[in-house]
Amino acid sequence: MNPITQGLIITAIGMGLVFVAILLLWALMDFLVRITNDKPADKATVKVEISTEEEPVIKTEDKTHRLHHVASIAVAIAMSLHKQFPIITPQESSTISAWQTSKRSQVLNQSAALLNRKSRGTTK
Repeated sequence: MNPITQGLIITAIGMGLVFVAILLLWALMDFLVRITNDKPADKATVKVEISTEEEPVIKTEDKTHRLHHVASIAVAIAMSLHKQFPIITPQESSTISAWQTSKRSQVLNQSAALLNRKSRGTTK
């Protein structure tokens, strides 16, 4: 057996083992999800009333509709909290340390060196 065919056989065995390991991990993850996942409940009828005058009473009979309503309520709460507690960004200080100045100038010099370098192999 010549070295090329021997190398190809070793490569094929290695790639096969990698794919078998990936499939085993996939099966293990699927097994763990099925074990830890809650069992689906039967379809339950839930009445949800919205207190706005514009919209009528909504009756949801399906889990997906309930999830959509819960998600929209969560978004409304998050938007109201964002108005009450806005995100505060830190103010840029006017004085920076010597260490920051040296590091920033070093980065600028490196990027300028990349842009202004001479190309290899071509002569004019």
